[in-house]
Amino acid sequence: MLVSRSRIARIAIVTVVGLALLAVAIAAAQAWRSTAAGMAFIADHPGSVDVPAGTPAGFAPWLSWTHFANGFFLLFIVSSGLHLRSSARPIAFVTRRNRGPLRTAGAPKRLGIHTWWHLVVVTLWVATGLVYVTLLVVTGHWARVVPTEWAVVPNAISAAAQYLSLDWPAHESWVRYNSLQVLFYGATVFIASPLALVTGLRLSPVWPQRWMRSTGPLSDAWARQTHSLVLWYYLAFTAVHVGLVLLTGARRNLNAMYLGLDDSASWLGVLVFAGSVVVMAAAWVLLRPPVQVAIAERVADVRRMPAPPRADRP
Repeated sequence: MLVSRSRIARIAIVTVVGLALLAVAIAAAQAWRSTAAGMAFIADHPGSVDVPAGTPAGFAPWLSWTHFANGFFLLFIVSSGLHLRSSARPIAFVTRRNRGPLRTAGAPKRLGIHTWWHLVVVTLWVATGLVYVTLLVVTGHWARVVPTEWAVVPNAISAAAQYLSLDWPAHESWVRYNSLQVLFYGATVFIASPLALVTGLRLSPVWPQRWMRSTGPLSDAWARQTHSLVLWYYLAFTAVHVGLVLLTGARRNLNAMYLGLDDSASWLGVLVFAGSVVVMAAAWVLLRPPVQVAIAERVADVRRMPAPPRADRP
């Protein structure tokens, strides 16, 4: 995808303004922490609250593999979503084979390859999410990412101020997350994910015609704007999440997340993380649209489109 110069200029301006605002916020947080009021507030609200009694500590193996699978599928959800936003002409169209258990009374709709691939990876992402949420509830780990008392709010404000001042809050993720993490992790799992799914379904060909509206939450415009906002939320969340994992004790965090070990000395978690990045990078290179078309041809009827004529070069 080609990016216009005006778009690059806008991105550059937004980046510069964002960095300037971040610098101002850091200076303000550091100044506030040095005041009597700031020190008293952080003393009263250190940044985290106790989890309910009986909440399991540590990171179970299922947390590790669902964490990786979630990131893997999100990579292709975002990339296919960006293809759809670009309105680029698909290189192929896919039509579901109307037979077997998937047989329907109406004829299947023809989908562009980017839409089809988006629906495929979203389905895999949702399946992973259902497994994750089920195990989260069954094992009691839900109490680590769901606020259970109002004290979470002032403690989240305190944790945010501590992060901004570059003097991190106490790191106790093996036993409990700080309150800011609780709010964001809970919102990501139980608000952003369902919102992405519902708005995505509203924009997809599978949404029933009788449930469509011209205005309000079921309208095309509302669903498209909300879906886009959730996309940018996920991108921002991922960038901040990965950054803080690496900055607040990379070896300890990666050992816990990928191996379920409470170890701040071993490099094994870093190696596993690096390997997962290599796998995702290789998948990004290999699973390009032409390969997606080849995959679609195995399970559906595919019509490849002729390549657009190339402009003569001087």
